[in-house]
Amino acid sequence: MTCGTKEDEIHLYTPVKAIRRKCLDCCCGSSQEVSLCPVHSCSLHPYRFGRRPGVVKRKATQAQIERLRKAREARLNGRISESPLSEHREILAKAQDEV
Repeated sequence: MTCGTKEDEIHLYTPVKAIRRKCLDCCCGSSQEVSLCPVHSCSLHPYRFGRRPGVVKRKATQAQIERLRKAREARLNGRISESPLSEHREILAKAQDEV
């Protein structure tokens, strides 16, 4: 989504954030009025706070946190290359040199 404020200024927004800005525009810039919006028939009404309705943030389990910590340590200690693609390219280069 784009929203131009001036001819040479263009701001990029996610669709949900663009909906929030539209709701603020509809309510004359008042976030209090957006929260009190009486137009329940509006298709944008559930999105008026700038968030997707019904989406709950997931909490990472202790096992997931531990796995991520170990992977980060391995990467920092150099046991895992930064890019698996670079490792693949090295293997291909060695194979071409042998031919």
